[in-house]
Amino acid sequence: MKKGTKRLLIFIMIISFISPSTIYAKPKNIDKYSKSSILIDQDTNRVLFEKNPDAKLPLASLSKMMTFLLAIEAIENKEVKANDIIEIDKSIASVRGSSYKLKVGEKVPLIELMKGLMIVSGNDAAVAISKHIGKDQKKFVKRMNKKAKEIGMINTNFVNPNGLPIYDLNNPKALPKQNISTARDIATLGKYMFDNYEKQVVSITNMTTYSYPERGFVKNNTNALLRIIPNVDGIKTGYTGNAGYCLSFSMKIDKDENNDKEHRIIGVVLGANHKDKRLASSISILNYGRDNFKTKKVMDKDNLIGKKYIKGLEELEVTLVPENELYLILGKEENLNTQVTFKEISYPIKKGEILGVIKYYTDTGEILGSINIVSDNDINNASLKTRIKMILGN
Repeated sequence: MKKGTKRLLIFIMIISFISPSTIYAKPKNIDKYSKSSILIDQDTNRVLFEKNPDAKLPLASLSKMMTFLLAIEAIENKEVKANDIIEIDKSIASVRGSSYKLKVGEKVPLIELMKGLMIVSGNDAAVAISKHIGKDQKKFVKRMNKKAKEIGMINTNFVNPNGLPIYDLNNPKALPKQNISTARDIATLGKYMFDNYEKQVVSITNMTTYSYPERGFVKNNTNALLRIIPNVDGIKTGYTGNAGYCLSFSMKIDKDENNDKEHRIIGVVLGANHKDKRLASSISILNYGRDNFKTKKVMDKDNLIGKKYIKGLEELEVTLVPENELYLILGKEENLNTQVTFKEISYPIKKGEILGVIKYYTDTGEILGSINIVSDNDINNASLKTRIKMILGN
């Protein structure tokens, strides 16, 4: 056996036993109050906890997360400016429910409307933003649904920018039209927001109190988690009679003895019947995610995985390295397994060429992540003698 092959086998054996051997047990008595919930790791998108995550439910003001995202993107794309001044008309000022207290004739910058949208859950602010960016609400709602489809929110449909139910006044007994989504889809939306616009999102969602002296407006963030858990930095509350109490939340977990890097977890609870129960469910989920999972670096970019030899020829030695570093999130009692697969290699080889893959999975078969194995050197200048050996098979 070639020494490079021995080294590769030893490497595989080592990484197959780097974590405890106890099979991870799923939690009990977490989130007793919501109809549906989920917790994911932002970096890996791994689901850490779930409870009926694909139940289609009204999402109330969690709808404003999409309105907020589209406002951020419109600013980033230079479609509008953060300091655009928006004049408030009667259709905006008359919007019912939770309010930013907008008045007819007021002139308010877009960025302040975005704060009013996310911090105090202003339904009127949502309408003002939608009319400014989409020119009218219907066009903006089409954009909301287009974006939802684009980012993988497969069970979501929006009918307005704020989440209020729309009743048919001519048929009072008819069910209202509502924004419908799932805990999984809302987590997908939260992840997309943080993946692409973390700075813009947190600059607003992490504010515990919002004041706008020019309007004489001061109000606490509706997300009570911000005042309870220091590392929470978002995202949005929601409530209607039909939806119940909902919350999408995010929390950073610091690098420490259990975590090889800082990372963020994102959660959603839908349909609690009291705001205190919404809070209790959210805290229990966050505590569970923080206390029972760890982020570990399982592969460094500088690791030598091993060596392979084209046609078994030592002069055609290919050095194998990982394409990138890799972090995984795993339960503190989970066992980490690996599977290494190589493709058949042939001359010539370019540096960086993908020659195989390492997959990481739990004892239950859940794939935690994978990383490509690549060549760390070029093999493209074989001598005539070596080429003859390749043809003749040594």
